[in-house]
Amino acid sequence: MTHKHTHTCAIAGMLNIFGDHWTWLVVREAFYGATRFKDFQRNTGISRNLLADRLSVLVDEGIFKKTDIGTQGTRFAYELTDKGRSLQPVLAAMTLWGNEHVFGAGNEPVVMVDQKTGQRVEALHPVNAKGRKVLPENVVAMPGPGASKATIRRLEEAAALDVS
Repeated sequence: MTHKHTHTCAIAGMLNIFGDHWTWLVVREAFYGATRFKDFQRNTGISRNLLADRLSVLVDEGIFKKTDIGTQGTRFAYELTDKGRSLQPVLAAMTLWGNEHVFGAGNEPVVMVDQKTGQRVEALHPVNAKGRKVLPENVVAMPGPGASKATIRRLEEAAALDVS
């Protein structure tokens, strides 16, 4: 079951799945290696009923794969799918932003490092189709092939207002 898209907006579509902090914390724990219900619950503090709901949505959306690992009775493991693992840059950006703007230099609760070199990851940057870095001030939103008439109108109006 995937969520119905009521807006042609990637952010709105993503928020239909990841619209609360609990869901992001569950995904974070999966990246940290958690696979069991009890581990997600212990590491996030989420209630059992909310966790069951969030895991169900994440499985339905193809973010997690649910596997019965019980040898006596039913026990499940939840693992990130390829779709789920593709969230890594989103979580990395959230971590970097939180470190800089919430905790500040020298107070980072979790730092990200390049596994090969051990060097800290300090920033993520968008790149164009040729792999060249694009500065945030040079990124603009344009209607895509799935844009609705309302989205096209809204983006055209925003471009007309930007006279810089």
